Parts: sequence; C-alpha cells; structure tokens
Amino acid sequence: MRFQVLGNFEVLADARVLTPTAPKLRRALALLILRHNEVVPTKALIDELWGSSPPDKALRAVHTYIYELRRGLARPDDGGQSFLQTRPSGYVVRVPESAIDLTSFRVLVEEGREARAAGDPGQARVLLNRALGLWQGSALANVDRGPLLEAHATELEERRLRALEMRIDADFRLGRHHELTGELKVLAASGPLHEGIHAKLMLALYRSGRRGEALKVFHDLRRQLIDELGLEPGPEIQRLQRSMLVGDPSLDPPPAPLPPPRRAHPPPAQLPRDTVDFTGRQAELDEAGHLLAAHGDGTGLPVVSLVGMAGVGKTATAIHLAHAVRSRYPDGQLYVPLGGSQPVPATAAEGMEHILRAIGVAPRDIPATPTGRTALFRTWSSDRRVLLVLDDADSPQQVEPLLPGGTGCAVLITSRSLLYGLRGARTVALGCLSTAEGERLLTRLIGRERTDAEPQAVAEVVRVVDGLPLAITFLGERLTAMRSVSVAHVLAKIRSAKGQHRLSEFSALGLDLYDRLDSCFRKLDGDAQAAFLRLAVIPRPLFTAGEGARALGTDTTTADVVLMRLVDASLVEVAGERAAGRRQYRFRELVRAYALERMVAGRAVPAVRHFMGF
Repeated sequence: MRFQVLGNFEVLADARVLTPTAPKLRRALALLILRHNEVVPTKALIDELWGSSPPDKALRAVHTYIYELRRGLARPDDGGQSFLQTRPSGYVVRVPESAIDLTSFRVLVEEGREARAAGDPGQARVLLNRALGLWQGSALANVDRGPLLEAHATELEERRLRALEMRIDADFRLGRHHELTGELKVLAASGPLHEGIHAKLMLALYRSGRRGEALKVFHDLRRQLIDELGLEPGPEIQRLQRSMLVGDPSLDPPPAPLPPPRRAHPPPAQLPRDTVDFTGRQAELDEAGHLLAAHGDGTGLPVVSLVGMAGVGKTATAIHLAHAVRSRYPDGQLYVPLGGSQPVPATAAEGMEHILRAIGVAPRDIPATPTGRTALFRTWSSDRRVLLVLDDADSPQQVEPLLPGGTGCAVLITSRSLLYGLRGARTVALGCLSTAEGERLLTRLIGRERTDAEPQAVAEVVRVVDGLPLAITFLGERLTAMRSVSVAHVLAKIRSAKGQHRLSEFSALGLDLYDRLDSCFRKLDGDAQAAFLRLAVIPRPLFTAGEGARALGTDTTTADVVLMRLVDASLVEVAGERAAGRRQYRFRELVRAYALERMVAGRAVPAVRHFMGF
C-alpha cells in the first residue's frame, strides 16, 4: 500500500483506492499514518476525533474504528493485524518509509538543500521542483482535521513554503528573474502580508528592468501592513527599497554560476556501530569469517547467510563481524536494511536505490528499471573490494538483484529463514547462548558486583529466557536503569507469569518478543501454521519425528518434512541425532510460550488438514 498526505489523503494499493470514506475513519488513519511506526496513544485519537468534549463511549468507538480500518485495509493472510497493531497504551501503524509520499518529499528537499550548499543551483532547482511536484493541493485537503491533524497540516505547509523559497533562491542564482515574476505575483497575492515573498517579487522585477513596478510592490505592501496591522514594513525590505532607489550595484543579477568542481565520492562506510557488550559466538564468527575470506581464488563471490530465530542476535553478530573484517574492503562497506520481518519488506528496486545513492550515483542518474539498477551496481563493483551487509532478508528474489559483480567483494546476509535458491550462499546457523555465555553477557550489562551478589538468580534468568541474547540484553538494560531492583526480583516477576502469559510479562519489562515471533509465524502457509501450533502441545522440549507424527496425525516421513520446514523458518531447532538415525527436534521455551498464547487467543487447538502440500 501507498499513502499520500501531500494534498488529498489517499490510500492506494496497486490500481485500487482504499481511502476510508467515513470522515472519522479517514481522520484516525491520517493521524496514524503521519505518526507511523510509533505508538499513537488512544487518548490522542480521542482528542483528535472529539476534541475536549468526547462522548461517554469514545473508547469503544475508537476500538470500532480500529476494527473497521483493519478490515478495510487487511491483506488476505493477516486480517490487518501486521499493518495496524495494538499496544497497551494505543496503536501503531507499521509501514515502510518509502510507502508515504512525505518521505520522498523530505529526501528530495534535503538533497536540494545539499546541492544548493555545494554551489550547484541547477541541481538544487531540479530536486526541489521534483519535491514540490509531489504536492497535489493543500496538506490533508479532504480530511476534517482536529487539533492534532491541524498542527501536522500546518507543519507540512511550512515545509512546503521553505522548499519553495529555496527553489526560488536557486532560480535567482541561475539568473531566472524574468521567469520568476509571474509566479511571485501569484504568491504575493495569496500571501498579501508575507514580506519575504514581496521582497523576492521586488528583486525579480528590479532585475528585469522594471524598477517602478518593484517600488510600487513595496508601497502597496506598506499600505496594507499599516491599514491592517498598524505596522511599518520590516528593516530588511526597507533596506531593499532604499537600495533600489539609489541603484545599488549589489542588486544586479549575479554572474552565471560556474559548474561545481567534480569531487570523487568517498567510499561508503555505512556499518551501524558495533555492540560494545557483544559476547560469545566465537565459533560462528570464525566460520563466517573464513567463508567471507574465500575470494579471488576462482570460487566466486562469497555470500554468507546468518540464520536464526527472532532475537537470537543475527544483526548484532553480522555487524560485529563486518567491523572485524572491514579493513579487507577498502572500497566501502554498505548496509541495507531489507525489512524481511516487517509487514511490507523492501523491494529489490528500493534496496538497489539505497545502494546506488550510497556509492554516489545522483538521483537523476539512477536507472528507472530494476535490471538497469542492478547492471549499474555490478559494473561499478566489478573491480572493487566492497562488503555488503543485507540485514533481515525476506527471500532469494529480494537478495539476488542486490549482489555485487566482483569476486573481490563479499556479502553478509541475516535472515530468519533459509534462503533456498540463492546461488553460492553458505549458511551459518545461530543458536541461543549457553548459560555461561548468557551470564557473561548479563555481567557486562549490569556489572560484576551485582551478578556476583546473585549468581544463582543470574543463571536462572538466563535459563528462563533460553539464552536468547535479545531477551538478556533487554532485561540487562532494565536492571541497569533500575539499580535498586534485584535480579531475583526480576526472576520472580517472570516466574509469576502463567504459561501463556509469559511473553506478555516480557512485554511489560520492555521486550516485545511476541511480535517478533509472530512475524515468522505469519510467513508460514496455513498448514504449516496449524502444524506448528499442534507440535507445541508436545509436553517435552525434545521430541522425535515419530512423536511429531502422532501429534499431527500423520506418518513419520511427512512429519519429518513438516518439521524441517519449521526448522527453516527458525521456529523449531534440530537438537541432534539419536540411535538408529532418529533426528531429535527442540522447541525453545519462549517459542512454545508464543504458540500457547496464540492457541489461548484462538480458544482451540487447530485441526490439521492432510499434509499433501508437504
């Protein structure tokens, strides 16, 4: 879906228009979109919809509006839950930045500002005109705005005006004063008290040899200010008038600007900062580092994929490794977040645009077609040594077009599921930390003094969260912020939660594991989802395919295939082989807690259809 706020508020999906027709639905969605990816408190929605006099049933009405928005904008596979999510204090819309026209406007304006500062008014004018061309009227023109949306609309209009003033300034630098006079007259008529616009109109007329008209603009403005506000014009426009009266040479058109000097674009260095508390993973780092080092010997482009369940630390491990080997890649390090765990992952074309901008390709020179973008990057990288980190990949089809062209480059990928079909890729699986590694991580976060004082509680906390690095990190950060709270108190708080509520307890501590696991679950088809939930009922953490077959009501071979699909999705782990070649599988306790919570929400264990699809 795409969202337009620069003009009429519109929701577009391919060729369909999904904009809510009910005024309050449209107003609520507009506020959620303008504050996308952040929680909008329920109270803010009530204030926007009813102001200071909400009805008695305002809260129930908001719940109804959210339900209607989910139903109207839902994808067939998720019922709108991944797009519009409920939080304890409100709601959050999850959409990529690229889906909103305001993001494109901001990017183009910033690029125009940079071109203007670099002495390239021609490029600044092109970029700013493109930014202004995104506007289709006044901001949120078809929305009945309450106090919050009115403030947003005012801020958007201010941004538009600043962009317009920068573009006019670029036109002046280019000597386009003749072309500006008509546009500035229209702007002055729509803003009869705006001194800045009138000053620009005066200057355009003066440079066009129309000094009398320029001075008349000043006198008309002065008369209107005195009549309506009892004020004289400001000192700046008065100085401009006096300079025109004496024919000050400084008002003459500037000489034609020289083209800006061409400078070599510095190598990109986009890696996020390394984690100072990074702990463990030495075996995995050594394996992945060895695979990345296999370049220049005829083996092709090294592509290494770090795969593991949500929260296991794939991104932190990839960034730590990338920093360790960055000196091998003097031509740059690129980092591209692909959003595979988000409701709407980035497309390959969006990822490639990110890369091309990072290597210095001007926006106007980026090819329009995906194949053209890929070809340009592979040509650029064919004789360079560049490290490319693709974080949170969704599929081989998303990744393949982003791969560089030279065997001196290397690619490091993180993903929650195996990327079958990605040629030449090598996989390194990341599991949870051991108890000892988890204890070391918690010690680095909260200090040895505290962990030495409660060694048993520290070990038990690590075991309770299955050694999941993300969970340990969040709990450690909470303990650091609340120094008076003991580790034993946090442990007791977690233990007090009953089975299916455990993830909710972590959410109260600041760690929302439910949503992370939910994004993995929703990528499964219906049969795999049903199988996952039924397998979670097996009471033991370790089980065989035979035990899985009994839970699913199918044969062992089919159960093995089903289980391997769940392993590929990082929801089940292979725990080893028993005698007679029987493979053992494992449910992590947190994953089981998630599955039980889903079943409780559905009030039933799902029936499993015949697994012909497997």
